[in-house]
Amino acid sequence: MTSRQEIRVAAVMERIAAPNRWEAWKFRLVDVVPDEGVFGTAPRRLVDDGKVSRWLFPGFAIALYPDECKGYYLNLTSGRPSWFVSWVVEETDPTLPTLTGVGVSYVEADRRMASEEHVETVPLASELCEWLRLFTNAHYRPETRRKVRAMSFLSPEERERHLATLAPAAASEPPAPAPVQARAADKAEADGEAGQRARNAALREMFHSDPHFRQSDGLDVADDEVHEVEGSAVGRQRKILLARTLGLLDDELLEQELPPADPPPARRGG
Repeated sequence: MTSRQEIRVAAVMERIAAPNRWEAWKFRLVDVVPDEGVFGTAPRRLVDDGKVSRWLFPGFAIALYPDECKGYYLNLTSGRPSWFVSWVVEETDPTLPTLTGVGVSYVEADRRMASEEHVETVPLASELCEWLRLFTNAHYRPETRRKVRAMSFLSPEERERHLATLAPAAASEPPAPAPVQARAADKAEADGEAGQRARNAALREMFHSDPHFRQSDGLDVADDEVHEVEGSAVGRQRKILLARTLGLLDDELLEQELPPADPPPARRGG
């Protein structure tokens, strides 16, 4: 088997005129078919009803390369092996797309998408899946991480050479702080947090124990006063008015008169 195999194919594209108010043309991949050399080299129109037309783009050579086997492998193991067809729409002639590639490499398709090309897929025929699988099995070499031998298994000469290669990299890095300095900084931070906690605890104790901070200014409302207001006629008025505003009352309740308001309770002094 040679390291490079090639077949020729043609892509069938569909063009839709004025698919919406924002686009003049829309293009869609329909199929990839074998090209036996009878289609010529220029795009040809197959059908056209004035709204939807189909065009054949011939002359694409599909070659397999060993260094693209990772892309073939990803395509075959994706669960849906596919053709990848990419195109761009030129500003000089937006009526037809310019096809930039037809291939079977997942990695190549990803590169074209990163270049802002349109990429669509159609299923790869079973016989072509086998053709691609045989080539991939023959040439694909998965990347493996190189094992690093432990220093204890190296000879003194090899150990010195290894340390010499690491010395320039270590010299370029900024020196790490001394462990003693790091421990001193951690201790200072811990002491600062402990001091802050002690001050907060002392303030809480002062506010809760000192009578000076527990005197009422006459503006506070006690809990029992809140319950008295809520259970009074004034509280019922507030609830009915709020329910009417929110539309939570039925017609019968809407027609009811508001209860007379009780005089507000005398505020208790501090």
